[in-house]
Amino acid sequence: MIHPQFKLDLNQKLIVDLFAGGGGMSSAIEEALGRSPDVAINHCESALSLHRANHPQTRHFITDVWEVDPRGATRGRPVGLLHCSPDCRDHSQSKGGRHREKKIRALTWVARRWAGQALPDIITLENVKQILSWSPLIAKRDKDTGRVVRLDGSVADTGERVPVQQQHLLPDPKRKGKTWRQFVASLEGLGYAVEWKILNAADYGAPTTRERLFMVARRDGCPIEWPEPTHRPIAGNGKRQWRSAAECIDFAVPCRSIFDREKPLAENTLKRVAAGIEKYILDAADPFIVPSGTTQRPRPAVAYMLQANGGHNVTLGRDLRQPLTTITSLGSQQQLVTAFLVHLRGNCDARDALEPLRTISAGGEHHGIIAARLAPRGETGERGEAKALRVAAFLMRYHGKGGQWSDPRDPATTITTRDRLALVTVHIKGEPYVIVDIGLRMLTPRELFKAQGFHDGYIIDRSHDGTLFPKSTQVRLVGNSVSPPPAVALLRANAGELAIREWAKTG
Repeated sequence: MIHPQFKLDLNQKLIVDLFAGGGGMSSAIEEALGRSPDVAINHCESALSLHRANHPQTRHFITDVWEVDPRGATRGRPVGLLHCSPDCRDHSQSKGGRHREKKIRALTWVARRWAGQALPDIITLENVKQILSWSPLIAKRDKDTGRVVRLDGSVADTGERVPVQQQHLLPDPKRKGKTWRQFVASLEGLGYAVEWKILNAADYGAPTTRERLFMVARRDGCPIEWPEPTHRPIAGNGKRQWRSAAECIDFAVPCRSIFDREKPLAENTLKRVAAGIEKYILDAADPFIVPSGTTQRPRPAVAYMLQANGGHNVTLGRDLRQPLTTITSLGSQQQLVTAFLVHLRGNCDARDALEPLRTISAGGEHHGIIAARLAPRGETGERGEAKALRVAAFLMRYHGKGGQWSDPRDPATTITTRDRLALVTVHIKGEPYVIVDIGLRMLTPRELFKAQGFHDGYIIDRSHDGTLFPKSTQVRLVGNSVSPPPAVALLRANAGELAIREWAKTG
């Protein structure tokens, strides 16, 4: 539980949070040690303004981390903890073969600068695990000619020397991990013991399977401790079950119909929606239904999760077999809901809604929910039947059970109304229902922050002066943030001596 009042302990060593973006690490510091960081630095004004709204005690520097003098920022006071979460985009697996930037890749070296000038007792670093492959950059070469490729995609002429700032740069595969090893060696040369480990946020109570490398370096002679996980995929051996994404979702937020939109959904998205409806609703042996708490006449709905990336590369998920922890209501009608998750990036498979959310990225809105609304068959009336036939036509167009369904665009094909309604019929406890609509919405920023592991009271939508942030900014900030739960566990294991005295007794 975060203490809302200011906490002052002037005898404590300082805590510095470099790259303090969404505030995940600072929130972890506050939860683990009972105090906000003393210094926070970030070049992004909106990120640091959000940080200021949540951590008003902290001294903030809105500037490039290289422009801050460690001795000046600390005013000569000793530093107990320095945390760094440098930009991970250049190391991320999703970067693929795109151009790398030396300036971004060099950001990690700022930890070495602070280590040399401020001599923190403990240094922690969080980044993608691919940082272990951090290596020097070389120019991309044209496959046919072997000549240098420029940033604009053109190939250098024979004998031409292309300035490095114009070259398309890629990591040197022959020197994989060399720069990371040099970075570690530089800390060891200052007397630090250095260890690192990849931690899964779900193992420490966050509703996300975000995996990140955490490095700990310390020069105070104390051993580096790695916290024991508190959760696991299935409860047992004294550990609790992973928290679910379902508990982060507000099912009261309505899902807009996929039909009759001013801007139609991308074709690939519609194809995957149809495939998901077939696999996880129509073909489900026992779709799990969660009743809502309203007093109006029950009207079933079935929902599942997906992630969309511009309508491309949607991956389907698994069916839900346990009740959600959230009571739901879509619109003014009572609804019954079952859910599953799906991930859209890379080669990730889909997930049960009772499993944690996949990694939240800063690049856009990728997590969504789809709700298929049902009505008792035979009680829909002409309007309801027309809606059900529209759903059937949609499914036949975009999917078709491996070719067993007829394509309504084929004039040689005829299929009766009864057969079409059969295609969208779901049996719940022996009673037939028909799908009359399919809704889709993206997850809200608050849902994403909850899945990342932030507490409910964390400010996400406005700056320190009350200026409201657009949704895109909120999504970017949560995608760039550290998941607090694993960081809390790491700090409690290694930095307990930095907790304020009162917190050390009660926290």
